[in-house]
Amino acid sequence: MSETELDLVSIATRVLQLEEEQVILKKYLAKLKRHLEAQEQRFNDRPEPQMLESLTAEIASLQQACDLGNGDMSVIADQPIELETETEKQKSDFQYQLVCDRPNSRAVLMEALSLAQERLIIVCPWLNCNSINDELLQKFRDCLNRGCLINIGWGYLGDRQKIGKGWRYNALAYLQELASEYPDKFCLSLLGTHENFLVCDSSFAMLGSHNLLTNSDQSAEKEVGIRTNDCQIVKQLIERFDSSEVLNEEEIERRFVASSDYLDRADYLEGLAADAEDIALEDSGEDLDDESEDSWEPVVSVEEFWERCKNQGERDFTGINLAGAYLSKSFLTSDVNLSNANLGKANLSGVNWQGVKLSGAILKGADMRDGSFSSTNFSEANLCGVNFYKSNLSSANLNQANLVNANLDQANLYSANLNQANLVNANLSQASLYSANLSQANLSRADLAQANLQSAKLEKAKLSKASLRGSKLESANFSEADLNGANLSGAKLNQQTKFTTANLAEANLSGLYLRKVDLKNADLTNANLSNSNLLEANLDRANLKGVQLQGAIYNQATLFPTDFDPVKAGAYLIAPYVSLQNVDLTGRDLSSVNLMGANLQGVNLISAQLTSSNLRDANLSGAKLQGARLDGCNLSRANLKQVNLNDATLVSADLTTADLTESDLRQAELNSAKLRGADLVSADIRAARLDYADLSGANLTGAKTGLFHSKQLLQNV
Repeated sequence: MSETELDLVSIATRVLQLEEEQVILKKYLAKLKRHLEAQEQRFNDRPEPQMLESLTAEIASLQQACDLGNGDMSVIADQPIELETETEKQKSDFQYQLVCDRPNSRAVLMEALSLAQERLIIVCPWLNCNSINDELLQKFRDCLNRGCLINIGWGYLGDRQKIGKGWRYNALAYLQELASEYPDKFCLSLLGTHENFLVCDSSFAMLGSHNLLTNSDQSAEKEVGIRTNDCQIVKQLIERFDSSEVLNEEEIERRFVASSDYLDRADYLEGLAADAEDIALEDSGEDLDDESEDSWEPVVSVEEFWERCKNQGERDFTGINLAGAYLSKSFLTSDVNLSNANLGKANLSGVNWQGVKLSGAILKGADMRDGSFSSTNFSEANLCGVNFYKSNLSSANLNQANLVNANLDQANLYSANLNQANLVNANLSQASLYSANLSQANLSRADLAQANLQSAKLEKAKLSKASLRGSKLESANFSEADLNGANLSGAKLNQQTKFTTANLAEANLSGLYLRKVDLKNADLTNANLSNSNLLEANLDRANLKGVQLQGAIYNQATLFPTDFDPVKAGAYLIAPYVSLQNVDLTGRDLSSVNLMGANLQGVNLISAQLTSSNLRDANLSGAKLQGARLDGCNLSRANLKQVNLNDATLVSADLTTADLTESDLRQAELNSAKLRGADLVSADIRAARLDYADLSGANLTGAKTGLFHSKQLLQNV
């Protein structure tokens, strides 16, 4: 595919994405409109207007009373009024200082950690490595070693099921380690909050807009807060923290849903959308806020990055901001750490980053085609919309990575770990996923056409409406997987392929080779199994309600649920002495089957596989067997009158005393075949290969042999 064609494909893909986003946005807006209308109605129905009218009337009455008593007022006014009571004098000693921008609020945090003796309270929704770096962690330890108690309140209610996960919380593990080191002194409390404040002992407090434990002081982002030693404010903040309920994930979810019923701001729009049942990207898990610059350092230039990496020997770039960087065809050694880095929309085409640490990194929309990422760690990374066309990701760690809408066309993912990865709408056509771990991965609506999934682990994976057309599924394990509405037409399976307890409702399995495949307990409601091979398959206790079995084949070793009649569903029984007259079995694999004495008159077996099958005494008169493979087949005493065996292979086949009257054997392969006593009257065996064939006692009256084969026949008769 040329670069121009790739660009066109990229543009077309982007147009489709924009259309999908437009649909989603319309649904967001529709739901938001309903909420706003409800809020407007509640606002119009509120009791305050009536109360306001009543208060206005009362004020007017008081004013009238004041006007009547002006004479008394003048007397009172002659006496001095003491405005500054003892309490007011105390308040005048308190300080209220504005703290502007991140460097100054960071300095207050560091000061508090240096001064605190008894207790330090810090409340911030997110815990990010940009703020919680080595310097801050050492400050925490110094403070704790002085015997000071540190309380940290964290967790944003709107993050719901993502609380404690992803780049916003990438420093949580470090704080949990501190909590285990200082179990009685360092306490983490999940609050479901959006507050930002700290309290140092009972001496001073600071509250404001800066997320103290999320952002460092390197950003120019505007912030404002206030620092005060007002004892009442300090006391109330301590009481507020101490009275806050510590939550768990279930309670966070419950409170979020409760809050969404009274929507009066846009904070929860992402969560509301996730709840809507009709969203096109349901369960995609794509983070709509990942490009927020709230907790990122300023963008580092490519020149500075290479200076630090190559000339200064720096290897740890955790959390670095390289958004949009041009790093095409670059080389990084495996000791480079880019965990939690921002590489959104970066150009990484053709890079060699084998073994590099990119866990938790943001790579949304990056160009990573033709790259070498063997053994690279992408765990929990955001790879939405990334272009991995023809990239090498063999043995890469993509555990819990977000690959929604990613392009992995022809990518090498041999033995890659994609456990719990999100691959909704991903393009994996012709990708190699041999021995890959896709357990519990979400592949809904993914394109896996002609992909190699041999020996892949797909237990409990979501593949609803996925395309697996022409894919290689030999020895793949789909146990308990959700394949509802998936298209598996033309896929290649073997008896080691497992679908135990899988959901295959409405799936397209037409024409599949399912011989000896385990479909026990599978849900095949309304599935299409027409023309499939179910010989010796296990469908015990499967749900076959509404299943299509027209033209499917099975034998006596096939296990069906009790009281299920496959013949009524349109399937053909392959067994001795059955009648399959005029049935179309074109191209079917019937190797090693037993059809002894069967009535196969007029059956269509063009290009069928009948190797080593038993067709002794079978009636095949008028059958079509052009191009069929009958090597080693037992056709002794079979009725093959007027059968078309043109171009068929019958190497080592047993045709002893078979009736081949007027049969067409032109160009047939009959090497080493046994034709003793066979009736070949008026048969056409021109250009047939009969090397080492046994024609002793055969009747060749009127047979068309051709000059060369006449001599050959004389030697073999």
